[in-house]
Amino acid sequence: MQILKIGLFILAGLIGLFAIGGLIAPREVSLSRSTIIEAPQEMVFNTVNDLKTWESWSPWKEMDPAMKVTMGNPSVGAGAFYSWKGEVSGEGRMEITSSSAPEKLTTHVDFKGQGGADAAWTFKPVDGGTETTWAFHTEFPYPFNAMLLFQDFEGAIEKDYDRGLELLKEQVEAKAAAAPQFRVRPVELPLRHFIALRQTVDMSEMTDVFGANTPKVYQAVEQAGLTMAGMPCGLYYTWDEATGTTDCAQAIPLAEAHQLEGFQTIAIAENEALLIEYYGGYEGLGAAHMAIEGYCKQHGLEAGVPAIEEYVTDPASEPDTSKWLTRIYYPLVSKG
Repeated sequence: MQILKIGLFILAGLIGLFAIGGLIAPREVSLSRSTIIEAPQEMVFNTVNDLKTWESWSPWKEMDPAMKVTMGNPSVGAGAFYSWKGEVSGEGRMEITSSSAPEKLTTHVDFKGQGGADAAWTFKPVDGGTETTWAFHTEFPYPFNAMLLFQDFEGAIEKDYDRGLELLKEQVEAKAAAAPQFRVRPVELPLRHFIALRQTVDMSEMTDVFGANTPKVYQAVEQAGLTMAGMPCGLYYTWDEATGTTDCAQAIPLAEAHQLEGFQTIAIAENEALLIEYYGGYEGLGAAHMAIEGYCKQHGLEAGVPAIEEYVTDPASEPDTSKWLTRIYYPLVSKG
């Protein structure tokens, strides 16, 4: 009985100490870590904004290689999420809560019954690359905040964030170094007419949409007895990384404007434009678009819409993807 009393006194003392500690300990932790990544702003943002890339540079995945990650749908932009479970890392869920390409995004982590935390990413173009900042914020309810007096919680988070930024920097800079160099040329874009199917689609479904709609437009043009004035094109009016969607059209160029039931008639006015002639598989087109966007920023130019991809080479007749030619045009907004 005496031992029990002593034990109860010790427990009461610890509870009292814990309660007093909670009164003087901070109730929230906020910090941020930064690095400069030698890569375009859009490339860094797109990597962080795509949760499928996180496993390759996450400091927690590095510490817990056996951690199982289950990717959600969507996996890119606001609303994207994944859950994880591991012996070292525990269990939880992370979601991108906002995404504003290419400047910033925010995330929220739920540690499954053990609280949560918020993070904010910002991406700022600077000399030599992109200043990338990863900020952290969480709150500790009283009296559990007393634990902050007995452990270096902030130091542990800073260590993890520094390692994550280091891994991210390695990955993105390697990607930037491997990216092909493109020649951007100013050209005169003539008046062009198209018959098209236009809609907003999920980026993950683009291959299927183009594969289904381009033949439909081609067959409609052929059945109407119209003559094509070039190869099939993709017209891009928006490219929203935050939502993972694009407003695009699968189009066939014509010499003159025509109306076809069930299809859109689109005219693109004569204008100055920028052109890249890209050789390779369609999965590499994003780098060419980024090169034109970078050229616009460097020279103080404003790109208009739609961006045009002209698929010069027919994949059915040329199996070698390195020989596929795609011409990418960006019409320019006149400053006058």
